[in-house]
Amino acid sequence: MGDRLVRAGSVLSGFVGVALVVFGGYRVRYGTGTVEELLALAMLAVTVVASYRSLAVHTGPRVNAVGNSALFLGAAAAYGGGVNFGIGAVATAGQALFLIAVAYFLLRLY
Repeated sequence: MGDRLVRAGSVLSGFVGVALVVFGGYRVRYGTGTVEELLALAMLAVTVVASYRSLAVHTGPRVNAVGNSALFLGAAAAYGGGVNFGIGAVATAGQALFLIAVAYFLLRLY
Protein backbone atom coordinates (compact mmCIF):
# COMPACT_ATOMS: atom_id res chain seq x y z
CA MET A 1 0.00 0.00 0.00
CA GLY A 2 2.80 2.43 0.90
CA ASP A 3 4.55 1.80 -2.40
CA ARG A 4 1.37 2.66 -4.29
CA LEU A 5 1.01 5.91 -2.38
CA VAL A 6 4.60 6.86 -3.15
CA ARG A 7 3.99 6.14 -6.85
CA ALA A 8 0.75 8.12 -6.80
CA GLY A 9 2.54 11.03 -5.16
CA SER A 10 5.30 10.86 -7.76
CA VAL A 11 2.73 10.97 -10.55
CA LEU A 12 0.89 13.86 -8.91
CA SER A 13 4.05 15.89 -8.34
CA GLY A 14 5.13 15.21 -11.93
CA PHE A 15 1.73 16.34 -13.18
CA VAL A 16 1.93 19.56 -11.17
CA GLY A 17 5.44 20.19 -12.51
CA VAL A 18 4.38 19.67 -16.11
CA ALA A 19 1.28 21.83 -15.60
CA LEU A 20 3.43 24.71 -14.31
CA VAL A 21 5.73 24.56 -17.32
CA VAL A 22 2.82 24.26 -19.77
CA PHE A 23 1.14 27.27 -18.12
CA GLY A 24 4.35 29.29 -18.47
CA GLY A 25 4.72 28.22 -22.10
CA TYR A 26 1.12 29.21 -22.76
CA ARG A 27 1.74 32.66 -21.30
CA VAL A 28 4.86 33.13 -23.42
CA ARG A 29 3.14 31.86 -26.56
CA TYR A 30 0.25 34.31 -26.27
CA GLY A 31 2.36 37.28 -25.20
CA THR A 32 1.14 37.64 -21.63
CA GLY A 33 4.35 36.32 -20.05
CA THR A 34 8.08 36.46 -20.55
CA VAL A 35 10.71 33.79 -20.96
CA GLU A 36 12.09 34.73 -17.53
CA GLU A 37 8.68 33.98 -16.02
CA LEU A 38 8.66 30.65 -17.84
CA LEU A 39 12.06 29.90 -16.34
CA ALA A 40 10.77 30.82 -12.88
CA LEU A 41 7.81 28.46 -13.32
CA ALA A 42 10.19 25.74 -14.53
CA MET A 43 12.26 26.26 -11.38
CA LEU A 44 9.10 25.95 -9.32
CA ALA A 45 8.22 22.75 -11.19
CA VAL A 46 11.63 21.27 -10.40
CA THR A 47 11.11 22.36 -6.79
CA VAL A 48 7.84 20.45 -6.53
CA VAL A 49 9.20 17.25 -8.06
CA ALA A 50 12.59 17.29 -6.32
CA SER A 51 11.08 18.16 -2.95
CA TYR A 52 8.61 15.29 -3.17
CA ARG A 53 11.32 12.86 -4.20
CA SER A 54 13.59 14.15 -1.48
CA LEU A 55 10.95 13.81 1.23
CA ALA A 56 9.17 10.63 0.16
CA VAL A 57 11.43 8.49 -1.99
CA HIS A 58 15.05 8.92 -0.93
CA THR A 59 16.20 7.40 2.28
CA GLY A 60 18.31 9.30 4.73
CA PRO A 61 17.87 11.81 7.48
CA ARG A 62 14.62 13.75 7.24
CA VAL A 63 16.37 17.00 8.21
CA ASN A 64 18.50 16.79 5.04
CA ALA A 65 15.37 16.32 2.92
CA VAL A 66 13.67 19.31 4.54
CA GLY A 67 16.81 21.41 4.11
CA ASN A 68 17.04 20.48 0.45
CA SER A 69 13.37 21.29 -0.09
CA ALA A 70 13.85 24.64 1.64
CA LEU A 71 16.81 25.41 -0.64
CA PHE A 72 14.73 24.65 -3.72
CA LEU A 73 11.80 26.71 -2.46
CA GLY A 74 14.02 29.64 -1.51
CA ALA A 75 15.70 29.56 -4.90
CA ALA A 76 12.41 29.50 -6.79
CA ALA A 77 10.99 32.30 -4.63
CA ALA A 78 14.09 34.47 -4.97
CA TYR A 79 14.32 34.04 -8.72
CA GLY A 80 10.58 34.55 -9.25
CA GLY A 81 10.56 37.61 -7.01
CA GLY A 82 13.61 39.05 -8.73
CA VAL A 83 12.01 38.58 -12.14
CA ASN A 84 8.61 39.95 -11.13
CA PHE A 85 9.95 43.00 -9.31
CA GLY A 86 12.80 43.64 -11.75
CA ILE A 87 15.63 43.20 -9.24
CA GLY A 88 18.46 41.53 -11.10
CA ALA A 89 20.61 40.82 -8.06
CA VAL A 90 17.81 38.87 -6.37
CA ALA A 91 17.17 36.86 -9.55
CA THR A 92 20.87 36.06 -9.77
CA ALA A 93 20.92 34.97 -6.12
CA GLY A 94 17.94 32.73 -6.87
CA GLN A 95 19.81 31.12 -9.74
CA ALA A 96 22.83 30.52 -7.51
CA LEU A 97 20.64 28.99 -4.79
CA PHE A 98 18.99 26.79 -7.39
CA LEU A 99 22.36 25.45 -8.55
CA ILE A 100 23.35 24.75 -4.95
CA ALA A 101 20.05 22.96 -4.35
CA VAL A 102 20.48 20.84 -7.48
CA ALA A 103 24.03 19.92 -6.49
CA TYR A 104 22.89 18.98 -2.99
CA PHE A 105 20.00 16.95 -4.40
CA LEU A 106 22.35 15.04 -6.69
CA LEU A 107 24.79 14.41 -3.85
CA ARG A 108 21.95 12.97 -1.77
CA LEU A 109 21.20 10.47 -4.54
CA TYR A 110 24.52 8.73 -3.93
